[in-house]
Amino acid sequence: MPSGGRCVENDRIKYMNKIDQLKKLVKEECFKNNREWFYKTHLIQVEKFAKILLKKLPKADKETVMLAVWCHDLQRVRNLKGDHEKVGAREAAKTLKEFGYDDGVIERIKEIISHHSGNDPKKIKTLEGKILVSADAMSHYHNDFFLKIAVMAQRDIEQFKKWSLEKLNRNYNKKIFFPFAKKMIKKRHDALMYIFTMK
Repeated sequence: MPSGGRCVENDRIKYMNKIDQLKKLVKEECFKNNREWFYKTHLIQVEKFAKILLKKLPKADKETVMLAVWCHDLQRVRNLKGDHEKVGAREAAKTLKEFGYDDGVIERIKEIISHHSGNDPKKIKTLEGKILVSADAMSHYHNDFFLKIAVMAQRDIEQFKKWSLEKLNRNYNKKIFFPFAKKMIKKRHDALMYIFTMK
């Protein structure tokens, strides 16, 4: 193999090792902080959907997306108080610095995390950001996400239904950027909307 080929392969292995190490760190923190359910129910699903979207959208930078997948919810993983997106972006920056990433990479990830809740879709400008936000929303339709929240939430049934409907509407209408991705979860979306609007 020519030396250039070896260099590309070495970069790929180095990148995969860092992503794997970051995933391992987040998993360990989830388990340590009594958030094993969050790792299994949410984060693994975000990873799964991000990979599906990356296959459909090959122009996206895979490393940026996967770093965002494993850093976007560090505020919740670490049980930290404060604004979910701001604190999450700060924690991502600290963690990525420890992993040796440069300021350019860190700023890209912070920008994605700073708007990943989908409150203002116009602020999500990059393809990588749109993939992360879409994968995050799509994950909520799988693995009994809403049932897990229902069991853990300190809300009465009407409050929970209201919260669920708001989340479902935001997920489907503001966070999933790609028509093919909406099509993938439409049946589940419609079923959950029906359940939460039943009288």
